[in-house]
Amino acid sequence: MQWVRAYWTRRSRGAPGAVRRNALPEAFPLPDAAPPFVHEVRMSESDDFAPHSTLTSGRPSAADVELAEADGILHVLLVAQHAPEWARNGLDLPWRPAAVPLRPRQTMRWQINYRFTAERGWYYRLDTLNVTYGTCSGEVFLHPPTHRINERTRLP
Repeated sequence: MQWVRAYWTRRSRGAPGAVRRNALPEAFPLPDAAPPFVHEVRMSESDDFAPHSTLTSGRPSAADVELAEADGILHVLLVAQHAPEWARNGLDLPWRPAAVPLRPRQTMRWQINYRFTAERGWYYRLDTLNVTYGTCSGEVFLHPPTHRINERTRLP
């Protein structure tokens, strides 16, 4: 599993900042480690979006991702950290995608964006969750995914 997270402020909202931010990778090569593990890559406007990665062995927190395995299929559901802007009307449950079923060697890319309030104003985050089921090469996420879920929305 790989999280790719990008953080930015209003400075990167318009061109040329948005052009730079929109060109950031959605995936990176995986480190050489025994699965299961979570590879997280963070990129922030504050250091010109240089990638910084960490590796945690084991499965992700159930607060981030719900995983259910049955009959050779892994069901994956990204847990929204905060309701997206379009869901703040209380109708978020019917609008969220269902868990994605992955068969062995299939991949999934799920993207969702957020806007947060901070002491110095707003900041934004784009989360890209890349998941594969079963054994794979370190470059598995550099290829088009089997499943793609896009929960990105226009953030004011």
